[in-house]
Amino acid sequence: MDSREIPTASPQRRRRGLHFNRFLVILGITALVWLVLSMSEIREYPFQVKVAMTGYDNRRYAAVSADSALAFQAQATGFSALLFSLRRTPVVLTLDMHGPAVKRYPLASPGGTGRHLCYAVGIDDVSESLRGQLARYGVRMSGAGRDSLRLVLAARASKTLKVSIDNLKVSFADGYGLYGEPTVVPSEVTLYGPQESLDRIDALRLSPAAVAGVKASDSLRLPLEPVWEQYGNVVSSASHVQVYIPVQPYVERAYTVPVRVAQPDSTSRLQLYPDRVDLKVWVAWCDLATVSASGFDVEADYADVLSGKPHLEPRLVRFPEQVRVRSMEPSEIQYVVIR
Repeated sequence: MDSREIPTASPQRRRRGLHFNRFLVILGITALVWLVLSMSEIREYPFQVKVAMTGYDNRRYAAVSADSALAFQAQATGFSALLFSLRRTPVVLTLDMHGPAVKRYPLASPGGTGRHLCYAVGIDDVSESLRGQLARYGVRMSGAGRDSLRLVLAARASKTLKVSIDNLKVSFADGYGLYGEPTVVPSEVTLYGPQESLDRIDALRLSPAAVAGVKASDSLRLPLEPVWEQYGNVVSSASHVQVYIPVQPYVERAYTVPVRVAQPDSTSRLQLYPDRVDLKVWVAWCDLATVSASGFDVEADYADVLSGKPHLEPRLVRFPEQVRVRSMEPSEIQYVVIR
């Protein structure tokens, strides 16, 4: 077999490579030291935080313009500035636009078409809160490029409508019934938006709902039909209302009530057969002592006699408002004219 000689580096070349490696190490250490020292120095950097404005009625007013960010200069080490830029949760300056430091004044709208409402808060009034948030990152605010943050609002047109509860179906357990009338809070709801959109909405009602087996008074929180959502620029002052349903246990009672003739002829009189009707009504337990036959009036119209009708139809013209009429018999009354 042929033996070949493996070349080896000369001692001089090995010494040169060793010196070069040492140089690289020293250069790297020097650069690292310089970087650490440089990043540890406090310098001024430009920063920016988000601005969130709350506390104003965004239903009644539309935001025409709002400052969404605040740019400022702050002192920080390079490490702190880097951590601030890499944070997961952004720093947000939240401003309550109904706070004591906020100034409010009217502002002419562009083109002179109307007036806007301007909310302004000075940077000095919010700097303490901002400094507290920045301190967590080792950042110290030194100055801002503006003296205030502003929110400009335009009043929306409005329309107030009464809430209808026709879509609410209520059935009661045996022996129970509605006592009085349901009440709605709020009974009226205001819509805000462009006038041309509001003109197309003429009613507000509950979303269809049904409640069965009711046997106690109750207050229900029910949604409105969101008709305003058909228009992307209309908002409502309420999406739900409270409906109070007054309920009482009822008992059936029977009363016999005389029939009187309305507008009788003075030259004649009528003999009615029968001259009384039997009423069956529901009376709430709490009203039993206050309801009697004297609280009911039943009439027959003499005009039916003049028109030649063979019988009269009794009509219940007065009854206590707290009762529920179930039936009245008979439904027809015979008569004889006596002259």
